[in-house]
Amino acid sequence: MNFAVIGSPIEHTLSPMIHNANFRALGLDDTYRALHVTPGDLKSIRDIAEQHELDGFNVTIPHKETIMEHLDDIDPRALEVNAVNTVMVRDGRLTGFNTDVTGYKQAYIERFGDTPRNVLILGGGGASKAVYRAHREIGDDITIYARRPASFETFQDRNFTEISTFDSLGHFDVIINTTPVGLKNEDLFDIMKFPKSAVTEETIGVDLIYNPYKTPFLEAFQDEKAMNGLAMLVNQGLHAFEIWHDDKYKGNYKAVYEELNKKFGGEMN
Repeated sequence: MNFAVIGSPIEHTLSPMIHNANFRALGLDDTYRALHVTPGDLKSIRDIAEQHELDGFNVTIPHKETIMEHLDDIDPRALEVNAVNTVMVRDGRLTGFNTDVTGYKQAYIERFGDTPRNVLILGGGGASKAVYRAHREIGDDITIYARRPASFETFQDRNFTEISTFDSLGHFDVIINTTPVGLKNEDLFDIMKFPKSAVTEETIGVDLIYNPYKTPFLEAFQDEKAMNGLAMLVNQGLHAFEIWHDDKYKGNYKAVYEELNKKFGGEMN
Protein backbone atom coordinates (compact mmCIF):
# COMPACT_ATOMS: atom_id res chain seq x y z
CA MET A 1 0.00 0.00 0.00
CA ASN A 2 1.13 3.55 -0.73
CA PHE A 3 0.82 6.58 1.54
CA ALA A 4 2.05 10.17 1.69
CA VAL A 5 1.89 13.47 3.53
CA ILE A 6 0.80 16.61 1.66
CA GLY A 7 1.62 20.16 2.66
CA SER A 8 3.40 23.39 1.80
CA PRO A 9 6.15 23.71 2.96
CA ILE A 10 6.90 20.01 3.29
CA GLU A 11 10.71 19.79 3.30
CA HIS A 12 10.88 19.73 7.10
CA THR A 13 8.58 16.73 7.59
CA LEU A 14 9.71 13.65 9.49
CA SER A 15 6.58 11.70 8.58
CA PRO A 16 8.27 9.51 5.92
CA MET A 17 10.98 8.53 8.43
CA ILE A 18 8.35 7.64 11.05
CA HIS A 19 6.10 5.62 8.78
CA ASN A 20 8.85 3.82 6.91
CA ALA A 21 10.51 2.80 10.21
CA ASN A 22 7.15 1.44 11.34
CA PHE A 23 6.63 -0.42 8.05
CA ARG A 24 10.08 -2.06 8.29
CA ALA A 25 9.51 -3.10 11.91
CA LEU A 26 6.20 -4.72 11.00
CA GLY A 27 7.55 -6.39 7.86
CA LEU A 28 5.23 -4.47 5.53
CA ASP A 29 6.15 -3.40 2.00
CA ASP A 30 4.08 -0.20 2.27
CA THR A 31 5.60 3.05 1.00
CA TYR A 32 5.33 6.62 2.30
CA ARG A 33 6.54 9.85 0.72
CA ALA A 34 6.27 13.63 1.13
CA LEU A 35 4.39 15.51 -1.57
CA HIS A 36 4.61 19.26 -1.98
CA VAL A 37 1.03 20.35 -2.63
CA THR A 38 0.35 24.08 -2.76
CA PRO A 39 -3.04 25.62 -1.91
CA GLY A 40 -3.62 26.04 -5.64
CA ASP A 41 -2.88 22.35 -6.26
CA LEU A 42 -5.30 21.12 -3.59
CA LYS A 43 -8.28 21.18 -5.94
CA SER A 44 -6.52 18.41 -7.89
CA ILE A 45 -6.03 16.18 -4.84
CA ARG A 46 -7.98 13.30 -6.43
CA ASP A 47 -5.71 13.37 -9.45
CA ILE A 48 -2.65 13.57 -7.18
CA ALA A 49 -3.84 10.58 -5.15
CA GLU A 50 -4.50 8.60 -8.33
CA GLN A 51 -1.18 9.57 -9.89
CA HIS A 52 0.74 8.28 -6.87
CA GLU A 53 -1.63 5.33 -6.34
CA LEU A 54 -2.24 6.43 -2.75
CA ASP A 55 -4.28 4.36 -0.31
CA GLY A 56 -4.22 7.22 2.17
CA PHE A 57 -2.39 10.39 3.09
CA ASN A 58 -1.70 12.75 5.96
CA VAL A 59 -2.45 16.45 5.72
CA THR A 60 -0.33 19.20 7.22
CA ILE A 61 -0.03 23.01 7.01
CA PRO A 62 -1.83 24.77 5.40
CA HIS A 63 -4.47 22.26 4.23
CA LYS A 64 -6.07 20.79 7.37
CA GLU A 65 -9.25 22.83 6.97
CA THR A 66 -9.40 23.44 3.23
CA ILE A 67 -8.99 19.72 2.43
CA MET A 68 -12.46 19.12 3.88
CA GLU A 69 -14.29 20.57 0.87
CA HIS A 70 -12.59 17.99 -1.37
CA LEU A 71 -13.63 14.91 0.64
CA ASP A 72 -16.57 12.55 0.20
CA ASP A 73 -16.98 11.62 3.88
CA ILE A 74 -15.69 13.05 7.15
CA ASP A 75 -15.47 11.25 10.48
CA PRO A 76 -17.57 12.88 13.26
CA ARG A 77 -14.51 13.73 15.37
CA ALA A 78 -12.94 15.59 12.44
CA LEU A 79 -16.19 17.46 11.96
CA GLU A 80 -16.13 18.46 15.63
CA VAL A 81 -12.63 19.82 15.24
CA ASN A 82 -13.36 21.24 11.77
CA ALA A 83 -9.99 19.95 10.58
CA VAL A 84 -8.64 16.81 8.88
CA ASN A 85 -5.10 15.46 9.11
CA THR A 86 -5.67 11.92 7.81
CA VAL A 87 -7.42 10.78 4.62
CA MET A 88 -8.30 7.25 3.60
CA VAL A 89 -8.61 6.52 -0.13
CA ARG A 90 -10.87 3.56 -0.80
CA ASP A 91 -12.93 2.63 -3.85
CA GLY A 92 -12.47 6.11 -5.27
CA ARG A 93 -13.81 7.83 -2.15
CA LEU A 94 -11.82 10.13 0.14
CA THR A 95 -12.69 9.93 3.85
CA GLY A 96 -11.24 12.40 6.36
CA PHE A 97 -10.23 11.74 9.98
CA ASN A 98 -8.47 13.70 12.70
CA THR A 99 -5.80 11.86 14.67
CA ASP A 100 -4.18 15.10 15.86
CA VAL A 101 -6.57 15.24 18.82
CA THR A 102 -5.76 11.77 20.15
CA GLY A 103 -2.10 12.10 19.16
CA TYR A 104 -1.63 15.39 20.98
CA LYS A 105 -3.67 14.37 24.03
CA GLN A 106 -1.69 11.16 24.46
CA ALA A 107 1.64 13.05 24.22
CA TYR A 108 0.59 15.83 26.61
CA ILE A 109 -0.85 13.55 29.32
CA GLU A 110 2.10 11.15 29.18
CA ARG A 111 4.43 14.12 29.77
CA PHE A 112 2.48 16.44 32.06
CA GLY A 113 -0.49 14.49 33.42
CA ASP A 114 -4.17 15.38 33.21
CA THR A 115 -4.46 17.92 36.03
CA PRO A 116 -6.73 20.76 34.81
CA ARG A 117 -4.74 23.91 34.08
CA ASN A 118 -5.07 27.44 32.71
CA VAL A 119 -4.01 27.12 29.05
CA LEU A 120 -3.11 29.64 26.33
CA ILE A 121 -3.14 28.42 22.73
CA LEU A 122 -1.35 30.57 20.15
CA GLY A 123 -2.99 30.27 16.74
CA GLY A 124 -6.45 29.64 15.33
CA GLY A 125 -5.83 27.17 12.49
CA GLY A 126 -6.46 23.46 12.08
CA ALA A 127 -3.78 22.36 14.54
CA SER A 128 -5.12 24.79 17.12
CA LYS A 129 -8.56 23.20 16.90
CA ALA A 130 -7.14 19.76 17.66
CA VAL A 131 -5.17 21.07 20.64
CA TYR A 132 -8.24 22.96 21.86
CA ARG A 133 -10.38 19.82 21.66
CA ALA A 134 -7.81 17.80 23.60
CA HIS A 135 -7.60 20.38 26.38
CA ARG A 136 -11.38 20.66 26.50
CA GLU A 137 -11.53 16.91 27.09
CA ILE A 138 -8.98 17.27 29.89
CA GLY A 139 -11.12 20.00 31.47
CA ASP A 140 -8.76 22.96 31.16
CA ASP A 141 -9.62 26.66 31.22
CA ILE A 142 -8.62 27.77 27.71
CA THR A 143 -7.70 31.07 26.07
CA ILE A 144 -6.94 31.22 22.34
CA TYR A 145 -4.94 33.95 20.62
CA ALA A 146 -5.57 34.57 16.92
CA ARG A 147 -4.33 37.64 15.09
CA ARG A 148 -7.51 37.74 12.99
CA PRO A 149 -10.75 37.65 15.03
CA ALA A 150 -12.45 35.93 12.07
CA SER A 151 -10.40 32.82 12.89
CA PHE A 152 -12.54 32.22 15.97
CA GLU A 153 -15.62 31.80 13.79
CA THR A 154 -14.16 28.61 12.29
CA PHE A 155 -14.34 26.78 15.63
CA GLN A 156 -17.30 24.45 16.03
CA ASP A 157 -17.68 25.49 19.66
CA ARG A 158 -16.22 28.55 21.35
CA ASN A 159 -15.96 27.61 25.01
CA PHE A 160 -12.78 29.61 25.37
CA THR A 161 -11.64 33.17 25.93
CA GLU A 162 -10.77 34.96 22.69
CA ILE A 163 -7.85 37.42 22.46
CA SER A 164 -6.29 39.14 19.47
CA THR A 165 -3.68 41.16 21.38
CA PHE A 166 -1.38 40.44 24.28
CA ASP A 167 -2.40 43.52 26.22
CA SER A 168 -3.08 42.81 29.91
CA LEU A 169 -2.15 39.15 29.47
CA GLY A 170 -3.02 37.08 32.53
CA HIS A 171 -1.26 34.09 34.10
CA PHE A 172 -1.14 30.78 32.25
CA ASP A 173 0.11 27.39 33.43
CA VAL A 174 0.56 26.15 29.85
CA ILE A 175 1.44 28.06 26.66
CA ILE A 176 1.17 26.21 23.34
CA ASN A 177 2.39 27.34 19.94
CA THR A 178 0.26 25.87 17.13
CA THR A 179 1.50 28.33 14.47
CA PRO A 180 4.33 27.72 11.97
CA VAL A 181 6.42 30.50 13.53
CA GLY A 182 9.70 28.80 14.39
CA LEU A 183 9.93 26.39 11.47
CA LYS A 184 12.82 28.49 10.17
CA ASN A 185 14.18 29.14 13.66
CA GLU A 186 12.34 32.45 13.91
CA ASP A 187 11.87 33.80 17.42
CA LEU A 188 8.14 33.74 18.18
CA PHE A 189 8.59 36.28 20.98
CA ASP A 190 9.97 38.81 18.47
CA ILE A 191 7.76 37.96 15.49
CA MET A 192 4.46 37.84 17.40
CA LYS A 193 5.50 40.41 20.02
CA PHE A 194 4.62 37.88 22.70
CA PRO A 195 5.80 39.00 26.15
CA LYS A 196 8.52 36.78 27.64
CA SER A 197 7.27 37.88 31.04
CA ALA A 198 4.38 35.42 30.57
CA VAL A 199 6.87 32.56 31.03
CA THR A 200 7.99 31.60 34.55
CA GLU A 201 10.06 28.67 35.82
CA GLU A 202 6.83 26.75 36.40
CA THR A 203 5.20 27.44 33.01
CA ILE A 204 4.73 24.47 30.70
CA GLY A 205 5.66 25.25 27.08
CA VAL A 206 4.52 23.20 24.10
CA ASP A 207 5.49 23.82 20.49
CA LEU A 208 3.89 21.66 17.81
CA ILE A 209 6.99 22.23 15.69
CA TYR A 210 9.43 19.31 15.91
CA ASN A 211 12.04 20.23 13.31
CA PRO A 212 14.04 22.15 14.52
CA TYR A 213 13.99 19.97 17.60
CA LYS A 214 14.05 22.96 19.98
CA THR A 215 12.68 26.25 18.68
CA PRO A 216 13.60 29.67 20.12
CA PHE A 217 10.13 29.63 21.73
CA LEU A 218 10.90 26.45 23.70
CA GLU A 219 14.30 27.82 24.75
CA ALA A 220 12.39 30.13 27.12
CA PHE A 221 11.07 27.21 29.20
CA GLN A 222 12.78 24.90 31.67
CA ASP A 223 13.78 21.62 29.98
CA GLU A 224 11.47 19.53 32.16
CA LYS A 225 8.59 21.88 31.33
CA ALA A 226 9.12 21.93 27.55
CA MET A 227 7.71 19.59 24.89
CA ASN A 228 8.00 19.83 21.14
CA GLY A 229 5.61 18.29 18.63
CA LEU A 230 7.53 15.09 17.99
CA ALA A 231 5.51 12.81 20.29
CA MET A 232 2.28 14.21 18.85
CA LEU A 233 3.63 13.61 15.33
CA VAL A 234 4.51 10.00 16.13
CA ASN A 235 1.20 9.34 17.88
CA GLN A 236 -1.01 10.88 15.20
CA GLY A 237 0.97 9.14 12.47
CA LEU A 238 0.66 5.69 14.01
CA HIS A 239 -3.01 6.31 14.79
CA ALA A 240 -3.45 7.16 11.09
CA PHE A 241 -1.57 4.00 10.10
CA GLU A 242 -3.97 1.94 12.20
CA ILE A 243 -6.97 3.60 10.52
CA TRP A 244 -5.58 2.92 7.04
CA HIS A 245 -5.15 -0.76 7.94
CA ASP A 246 -8.55 -1.08 9.66
CA ASP A 247 -6.80 -1.70 13.01
CA LYS A 248 -5.26 -4.91 11.68
CA TYR A 249 -1.86 -3.74 12.96
CA LYS A 250 -0.64 -1.67 15.92
CA GLY A 251 2.11 0.84 15.32
CA ASN A 252 5.62 -0.04 16.53
CA TYR A 253 6.51 2.96 18.71
CA LYS A 254 9.83 1.47 19.83
CA ALA A 255 11.15 1.13 16.27
CA VAL A 256 10.01 4.65 15.37
CA TYR A 257 11.72 6.28 18.34
CA GLU A 258 14.90 4.32 17.72
CA GLU A 259 14.99 5.75 14.19
CA LEU A 260 14.29 9.28 15.41
CA ASN A 261 17.03 9.02 18.03
CA LYS A 262 19.49 8.32 15.24
CA LYS A 263 18.47 11.55 13.54
CA PHE A 264 18.62 13.66 16.68
CA GLY A 265 21.81 12.08 18.01
CA GLY A 266 20.27 10.90 21.26
CA GLU A 267 18.95 14.39 22.03
CA MET A 268 15.53 12.88 22.74
CA ASN A 269 16.81 10.96 25.79
